[in-house]
Amino acid sequence: MSTPPVAPDLLNLRDVAGLRTTDGRTVRPGVLLRCATPAFVDDAQVERLVQDLGVQTRVDLRTQQEADEATSSAFDAVAVEHLEVHAGGRSWDFQSAHQADWVAGHYLRFTEHSPDALVAFARLVGDPARTAVLAHCTAGKDRTGTAVALTLAAVGVREDDLSADYARTEQAMPLLREQFRRLPSYQARLEELPAEAFGSPPEVMRRFLRLVEQTYGGARAYLRAHGLSDDELVTLEAQLLGPTPD
Repeated sequence: MSTPPVAPDLLNLRDVAGLRTTDGRTVRPGVLLRCATPAFVDDAQVERLVQDLGVQTRVDLRTQQEADEATSSAFDAVAVEHLEVHAGGRSWDFQSAHQADWVAGHYLRFTEHSPDALVAFARLVGDPARTAVLAHCTAGKDRTGTAVALTLAAVGVREDDLSADYARTEQAMPLLREQFRRLPSYQARLEELPAEAFGSPPEVMRRFLRLVEQTYGGARAYLRAHGLSDDELVTLEAQLLGPTPD
């Protein structure tokens, strides 16, 4: 018999534990989790997130308007950090969202316009007093995918593993579309959107990571250039990763 989910109304929920680094280490469990919209969970589900998964901090990467419109009051029981990740006013083009190059370029715009938020996110993940960190936006795919990928790539997590983790979001999309119908900001346009707009092909993440390499010299260099210190990078690595295998 399968184990029921800890929070069935918190879709796209997963711990990124087990992702591998280029030197053979793996991400430890109970440090960084990711999910979709927090609008629909109840008190019992949030209690299980805290008790069973060790969630201590929720990191909301949405706009303040999105947060005000679509956050369950049950999450009042968990400390929240609001770190808005945005693309400088460039709106999401759902008609182009099936094109890997366009989506990867949009993620790069997040890095251009939201460096403070992305660095602050890495700091939170690296703080033992704040983890487990639960990061989300609305789908848990674009803003969350960017923040999580940069943080993990900075400590050496492999491109293939990051791309595969990103692709897992697609499994949740049918149920997420049903939830989106209950969100004011999505109701009017949901039926007009092509199915491809809800995809998360691994090629998008591969292209994004290569753009980061070409533009900044890699995720680690990006975070360092925007204020994350070498000591903080060491702490982040120690917090996220298990020991080097013998």
